[in-house]
Amino acid sequence: MSALQVLRAWLGLLALSLGLACAQAAPPDYQDLYAHPERAMPMQQHWQMQPVSSSAPPWAEIFMFQIRFDPRLVDRLRWLSLNPDPDMALAPALFDALDGRTLFLAPSARSLCDGRWQVVRVESISNSSVNKVLQPATKVWLVQHKPGGTLEATTAYGRLDAQGHWAVPPLTCDGSTTNVVFSADALAYLRPDDAQPLPSDLQLDLVYAQPGLRDARGRWLAPVPPSDITTAHWMDYKKQIITPGSGGSGLIDPQGRMVIPFIFGDLPDATAQRRIHLCSNAGLRLLRDARTPRVCRWQRLQRSQGGEALRPVLDAASGRWGYQNARGQWAIAPQFHEARRFRHGYAVVAAPFADDWRPPGWQDAWPMVRQYWRMGRYWVAEALVRNPSTAGQWAIRYGLMNDAGQWLAPQAQLPLQITVPSPAGGRNGHYAQMLAAHLPALLGRQVEVTHLPDASVADYERLAAQGGNRQLLFTAMTLPRGGIPGLHQGPPIDTALRSLQPVTLVASQPMVLAIDSTQADALGIHSTDDLLAYARAHPGRLRVGTGEDGWIGQLALAQLLARSGVDLQRVVFPGRYPDSDVVTKAHAVELVLAPVNGVATAVRRGQLRVLGTTAYPAHPQSLDGITWPTLGAHALLAGLAVYDHFILWAAANSDPATNRELQQAIAQLLAKPEVQQQLQEIQAVGGGGSPESLLALEAQMREQWLRAQALTAP
Repeated sequence: MSALQVLRAWLGLLALSLGLACAQAAPPDYQDLYAHPERAMPMQQHWQMQPVSSSAPPWAEIFMFQIRFDPRLVDRLRWLSLNPDPDMALAPALFDALDGRTLFLAPSARSLCDGRWQVVRVESISNSSVNKVLQPATKVWLVQHKPGGTLEATTAYGRLDAQGHWAVPPLTCDGSTTNVVFSADALAYLRPDDAQPLPSDLQLDLVYAQPGLRDARGRWLAPVPPSDITTAHWMDYKKQIITPGSGGSGLIDPQGRMVIPFIFGDLPDATAQRRIHLCSNAGLRLLRDARTPRVCRWQRLQRSQGGEALRPVLDAASGRWGYQNARGQWAIAPQFHEARRFRHGYAVVAAPFADDWRPPGWQDAWPMVRQYWRMGRYWVAEALVRNPSTAGQWAIRYGLMNDAGQWLAPQAQLPLQITVPSPAGGRNGHYAQMLAAHLPALLGRQVEVTHLPDASVADYERLAAQGGNRQLLFTAMTLPRGGIPGLHQGPPIDTALRSLQPVTLVASQPMVLAIDSTQADALGIHSTDDLLAYARAHPGRLRVGTGEDGWIGQLALAQLLARSGVDLQRVVFPGRYPDSDVVTKAHAVELVLAPVNGVATAVRRGQLRVLGTTAYPAHPQSLDGITWPTLGAHALLAGLAVYDHFILWAAANSDPATNRELQQAIAQLLAKPEVQQQLQEIQAVGGGGSPESLLALEAQMREQWLRAQALTAP
């Protein structure tokens, strides 16, 4: 047997995910949704605001939100509405500026009126109708399943509570909207008791009217305000979103080259000391008027000569000013709205605002912060930006910074992948599909199942080291991980397996001890008592078929022999458990230890009879309404309980908090009556316990295997 075959023999079904492509939500097509509401768009991925640690923040990811609230109340806000661009694969959300959590529409709130209405997309969160508590309104797209099977799409507004459930649903079940309805349970933007924003070690400051934040040591945080007044004034004008055709004053040299861009108001002439007085608006107010304070500085000019012989001339044909020499020739072509004489090698001219001018070294990906607001424990920055979310045009977007001076960027929750390295249809695949069907509603996150029957040792090791929070191992792996030396002889990947993080036990199934019906009648064995009596009278006469060493059938037989003291002959068959044909047709053994699915068909046909199961006596198993006895209920076998366990493990680099969140969701799933009924139908017991309980189970299984190792050697 090859090393890989040995690995499969004792490792069983390990889970692995090889695809790491991010599943992006397609941009919405509203016309298509109205025309074909049956093509409901999948709910967008959830996301969380995460600090950006890079020294060069990805501004396009930070300044990508549009927010909607009353700016007069900004210093009293608690909930910040974050609305990504419609083409982004992110759903709108509410950010709690006190607790730092992001709130989404709860999975259970995605259907209304007993499932007749389905929410297929969250369109935006805004303050559509202002009242005294500024309750946010959530706009959603819905599809209605009408009587007769027809479908209808519509949009409506509702209001959420702090858990993401509807305090005011988007519409009532009779179809009327609830846009103007308010609720005491719905979220309010205002902070409790109208408290003032919390103090911060970061301080808001200005440089030439450009706002910035300093830390406690006085260092500027990115983006740093400009240090020269020309760049500052250009930014100030840009942030007013100058309309086409606006004019400005600048400075040229005798060759007509721009020295000061055409972005200032009425500039004074250069002085004898070759300096020019540049002024810009000061203060934080974006709307300027005569009362707006100004800040000015003298900027020294490089030495320039000439130009005194040139005179400004208005060109009658174009209506523009230029400069002619003494012979009446154009030295600088007509192009200016106004032009003054040259002094000390420079001339002040007026021309269209230099929209295409950029300060030296400027990058268009940089944001131009218009203002900062303090919100709860965070800073909100409004900026003029140009990035993919603005379709390459200058637009106003918002970003978020924490008190540590870290910008926060949205991090999408990628689909959770559960990959079963076996063909579809097996027990592991069945449980994985059960999780995929129920977990999205509990996690608000897509779940994908992939079957990969031919994973290599390198694949297992890679998953164990690099799976992160997106990938899970779903396995019937015999505990303990890595096996027992001398019993589980697989390739040397024990270190990788033992580095896995526990998530939870999903389900457990007991083994079934069945006897060939013909042999049962011939030998008079119809119960556990009959079996033990016959085995004592005929030591080694009865043969029991189990799977290969390391599979759970070996452990079940070991417990049976240890507790009863009888002598049964173990016959080992390839695989995890023997096929029922080896009993009913080949008559290779009289008894077989196999899971329920391995004997159910033969039992229904009357070819096998169940003597007992390895279930706990308090949880007996049944088939077709007939309850099977448990071996542990017999006085001589008290305490016998052996299960095949179906377990979720996560990679070594996964986040324990995320794993615990998943474990809690699975516990909720397994508590559902319909899921419990489903498990009962396949004679399984639901798990859902904590990661710590899974590790305790592993320790218990280790002790059981060590005791079983010597008892069942063939």
